[in-house]
Amino acid sequence: MWRDDYGDVSGEIPPDEIGCRRLARAVAVQALYEADLTGHAGYPIAKRLADEAGIGDAPGEFAVWLAETVETNRITLDERLKELAPMWPIDQLSPIDRNVLRLALAELEHGNNETPQKVIVSEAIELATLFGSEGSKTFVNGVLGAVLA
Repeated sequence: MWRDDYGDVSGEIPPDEIGCRRLARAVAVQALYEADLTGHAGYPIAKRLADEAGIGDAPGEFAVWLAETVETNRITLDERLKELAPMWPIDQLSPIDRNVLRLALAELEHGNNETPQKVIVSEAIELATLFGSEGSKTFVNGVLGAVLA
């Protein structure tokens, strides 16, 4: 549940918050991509990218939380990916697809259930479309569709 400034409780996240969370996810994917390629920790990269993008405190914290959650749970997330996409070894996935999937699984499995699962999957598909290759959207949709099934 979300509580607005006036104390009203709603079952939905306000639209402006949705846009901020989408930006935070995009920052987190970029940070995880950079971390994957450089071997550096992703959450400081997420903090730097959020600050550079000027996305605000709450979205910046969410981006850092996502990157840190992926890093903290990388082994279990990758094991889950192996189950969901057994024909695709993790190290052979494109860095974007790999990190979009890790990010979505981290939010699905370690989030506070504030965001509906279908929204998390939809956001991951959008990130794959935005940052990935031509087939990324379909691949991410198929893998995460298995989570919702």
